Amino acid sequence: MHYDVIVIGAGMAGLVAANRHAHAGRRTLLLAKGQGTLHWSSGCIDLWPSAQPRSAISQLAPPHPYALSGPAALDAAIGWLQATARAAGYPLAGTVTSNLALPTALGTWRSTALAPHSMIAAERNVLASGPVLVAGFRELRDFYPPMLAARLNEQDIAAEGRYLTMPPTERTLDFNTVQLARLFEQPAFRADIGRQLRALRGAARVILLPAVLGIQDTLAIVAELQTSSGALIAEVPTMPTNVPGLRLYRLLVAAFEAAGGRMQLNAEVIGGDWEGPRLQAVWSKAPARDQQHRADQFVLATGGIGGGGLRADYPGQLRETALDLPIAQPERSEWFDPVALNPQAVYCAGIAVDRHLRPINAAGDVLAQNVRVAGAALAGADLLRQRCVEGVALATGWQAGA
Repeated sequence: MHYDVIVIGAGMAGLVAANRHAHAGRRTLLLAKGQGTLHWSSGCIDLWPSAQPRSAISQLAPPHPYALSGPAALDAAIGWLQATARAAGYPLAGTVTSNLALPTALGTWRSTALAPHSMIAAERNVLASGPVLVAGFRELRDFYPPMLAARLNEQDIAAEGRYLTMPPTERTLDFNTVQLARLFEQPAFRADIGRQLRALRGAARVILLPAVLGIQDTLAIVAELQTSSGALIAEVPTMPTNVPGLRLYRLLVAAFEAAGGRMQLNAEVIGGDWEGPRLQAVWSKAPARDQQHRADQFVLATGGIGGGGLRADYPGQLRETALDLPIAQPERSEWFDPVALNPQAVYCAGIAVDRHLRPINAAGDVLAQNVRVAGAALAGADLLRQRCVEGVALATGWQAGA
């Protein structure tokens, strides 16, 4: 089948681009090696770590991806994402003009622009106004209520950490976040937890729980626990796999497929067929033989070093793994600073693009007329350090979907 658009990659950038193309009526195929990195994210949308993120972003200059995509793309993408999440029954609170301050599982504070409504009662100003109960399960590793409560107390927020007793289940040992989230979708399990929370609550106005309150119908689960406990309930993101990120992934995939898009996982793109500066088709791995996929337009959103879109070879060169596009990168000797917490130049490496997000060479010549690049594969920014992974994915994914 010949497609109007093929999107490569199932992270935030790829899913946003694919959705925009599909909702515009274009026949769209999304190819991906796996399920992307949204499962590893907090489920929040980080734009920029400042009091006024939208204003700070507007001051950035190329080659930063925000400057290339433009603030209008970010605004439109945020509006679309909030509308899509709201329609899916999983609204995201916040704006592009200011940041929320939400606690992490370690008791530090995270500045983020958008967060699920299930986390909003944990906003710093809310927690500062009254006693807090932090509750969790011994069976869930990497979420320790006493530690989080101690860190909040050090910051003049009255908090107590307590462990809940796991209701009877088929499992008896450790639980991961997804397993717990599925248990919270069972009425008897929720009722038991609600009774325990009411007994432990004391004077607490807010109860913080790990972000495992169901994969679906989270707002209804939060509302039920608030009624049974008598306190506000707020989720705190955990270590990966992070259930709020999984929720975002699922709603974005559902929106794409509802618009007529087709998604094919376990389809790692390993090359393409070119005619001059135009990509005609891509090839993906398959068990029996490689498969060819043809389209008029392509979006490359395979991620950066962390996501597997860029890979280093033994001689010390980064290469792009799907189409072998050239990488703008520092000399090997300049990749790393000896001080671990200093900026590391290698993480600004990526594919250089023009303002239409088409890949270019060092001279500024467009290398692929019908390919757009989005997300962490782009050069010009250390997205993790600058805490703008989701924002750049949204803005560039939206522009690549035009």
